[in-house]
Amino acid sequence: MCAALGGIALSEKRQLNGYRVRLRIVEEYDVALAESPDDAKARAEADLRGGDQFEDSQDSWPEEIVSVEALAVEPYPELE
Repeated sequence: MCAALGGIALSEKRQLNGYRVRLRIVEEYDVALAESPDDAKARAEADLRGGDQFEDSQDSWPEEIVSVEALAVEPYPELE
């Protein structure tokens, strides 16, 4: 059913569905205080995941997002 109102066509509402999108985000992360490249990697990963295994959590911070890529899309699971 369509109707015109002030030059704007109104139509039936579309069915909107929820989707879960899996993204791969590549982000540059600066780590100021690390003992080695492996330590810097571990600190950046822990900081991003919210880990508290390192005493000084103020030694790393996101610099910029380099790329974002959608890897998969699936219908959002029904809420139970």
